Amino acid sequence: MVEIRPFNGIVYDWDKLQNVGLALAPPYDVINPDQQEALYQSHPHNVVRLILGKQSPADSDSDSRYTRAARDLAEWMEQGILRPYPEPALYIYSQEYQIEGVRLNRIGFICRLKLEEYGQGMIFPHERTLSGPKTDRLNLTRACRMNFSQIFGLYEDPQLTLDTLFEVIIKNSKPAVEAEQDGVIHRMWPVADKDFIEKVHAFMADKDMVIADGHHRYETALNYRNERREQAGGAGGEYDYGLVFLSNTHGQGFTVLPTHRFVLKADKSAEEALATLAGDFEISEERRVTEDDTAGFMEELKRAGEQTVAFGMYTGGGAMRLLRLKKETQPPSPPGAEKIEALRWLDVTILQELILSRALDITREKVEAGGHIYYTIHADLAMRKVDEGTAKMAFLMNPTGIGQVMEVACGGGTMPQKSTYFYPKLISGLVFNPL
Repeated sequence: MVEIRPFNGIVYDWDKLQNVGLALAPPYDVINPDQQEALYQSHPHNVVRLILGKQSPADSDSDSRYTRAARDLAEWMEQGILRPYPEPALYIYSQEYQIEGVRLNRIGFICRLKLEEYGQGMIFPHERTLSGPKTDRLNLTRACRMNFSQIFGLYEDPQLTLDTLFEVIIKNSKPAVEAEQDGVIHRMWPVADKDFIEKVHAFMADKDMVIADGHHRYETALNYRNERREQAGGAGGEYDYGLVFLSNTHGQGFTVLPTHRFVLKADKSAEEALATLAGDFEISEERRVTEDDTAGFMEELKRAGEQTVAFGMYTGGGAMRLLRLKKETQPPSPPGAEKIEALRWLDVTILQELILSRALDITREKVEAGGHIYYTIHADLAMRKVDEGTAKMAFLMNPTGIGQVMEVACGGGTMPQKSTYFYPKLISGLVFNPL
């Protein structure tokens, strides 16, 4: 069963802080150095100092980004900048945003979730992970004994049972936090009502949960739990739970953006690749598409993707081709496809197996080793990298469907890295989970 719990979260003193938005930050793994500096300058208590502190050449075991985060955390608690929420609560969280001219609002709730190993219960990953980020997050958790950022979990409820409960609270009360960042309005309502908490707890008990974002954070939480259990001689501590935001895939506001690929290095040329691809794909005549035309081409790619698997292949100088998978082409058989047919038909699977591996000799192992492929949600950026000579070619993608994510994950399969980009990202700094 999926076991959720209310908790006395650590929150900013909203009255003392006044402009809470200046203290919030995107997830650590999407913050680049320029953004990190801007967040440092935005407020002396911005959460970036905790989740992604600056590094120094003089760093040591006794003075590092992790020890400085622990020191700042202790000081902010002592000064009352941060404080425990007075009652165990669940925290309704909404993100209002606009995309393609449509205004949407994704709603869910933040809670503690009892951790379990993959394959031993009802919690499922959907992507593979790397070891480096997990080591970094484990060092931070050890130093601070705190979850600073939520894992993003998905569940399915076509009847919108919890969404209806949330809407009543949202319509009848003011949020404790309301802040806008990068065009997204974030709002949070702590709810300590015991009847409400019991209804949510009972409803979630038989639900599958799929991790949308935060695989590294979840696996770090498991590693930290196991360490603490060994130290304590067993289970039973706060470390058995992680900080999670749960949202219904049937609710409003589920936007999955495509993650485009550009090829940094390949042993085969674009011409050689096209000759191989002609066996599996219908390839359009070369046409001119500039950075300013990307929206129009992406709309064409979307329409093509409604009929078959399709990609845009950009080779520079405005040269774009539309690749459509032929009806007679047999889809690949990646690991796990013998049990989960949907894996074979994922755009990311076909790109990897039929284009990168077969036509360019960039195998899964080479991709995982790094240096061959880079990723971006911005089609114009992928094209620009080719025009600048940084990349040899780019492949523009359609997004993975949320139904595909749930089917593959709940079936026990995992997708290639960067298969999905859930938008908007969850904000860090709303509430922390003490361990």
